[in-house]
Amino acid sequence: MNKTHKYFCDLCPKKKNSDIFCSFDKARDYENHIESSKHLNYCKLIEEDSESVLCKICKKKFSKKGYEIHKERNERLWNVLQLINNDYLTCNRFQWSKYDRHFNSFQAMIDHRSNPAVKSIAELKKYKISTLHHATNKHSYLKKFDDKNMDEKLNMIEEEEELYEDKWGERPQLLMCVLCEKYENEEKKYTKKHLNKWNMEECDCKEDD
Repeated sequence: MNKTHKYFCDLCPKKKNSDIFCSFDKARDYENHIESSKHLNYCKLIEEDSESVLCKICKKKFSKKGYEIHKERNERLWNVLQLINNDYLTCNRFQWSKYDRHFNSFQAMIDHRSNPAVKSIAELKKYKISTLHHATNKHSYLKKFDDKNMDEKLNMIEEEEELYEDKWGERPQLLMCVLCEKYENEEKKYTKKHLNKWNMEECDCKEDD
């Protein structure tokens, strides 16, 4: 496997009867692959194979060889998923959240997150995520963000937040509904568009008479 590759298909061997399975460096190449006739044909063959193996985590079926490779790459992740609450982590997606970098292995992701500077910026991003979320070109913005040192990242977030607040005002101060965990906008002080800009969903629970 190419060490720079971080998108994996454990269903499709690179060549017929090969022990090397398809992997890609870019998400676009991976997405093109899973829509290809080669991938769809292998999916059909595996579905019809009585000896195929079902992964309990990602709910996909694999050939015996494909599952061995799948298990080898993901087994440490499976063990950790039993101990943490993270709905974004799953097989072959070594990415803590959709705003974080995608790694080629579980260990590489852990090593990155163990860096003290990364921990600090991750905590800050957790509170500033709505200002990053609205960026017009998310991938371009986050790439520039990842290339900065910690002080530059802090400045970028503050500048981005100031620009955003100039247009939409401060983040709406609303209580969260205990039932649906969305925001209570009882007096309709904010429009849905305004709330959406801050990545906030309006509660639509109806109180019992």
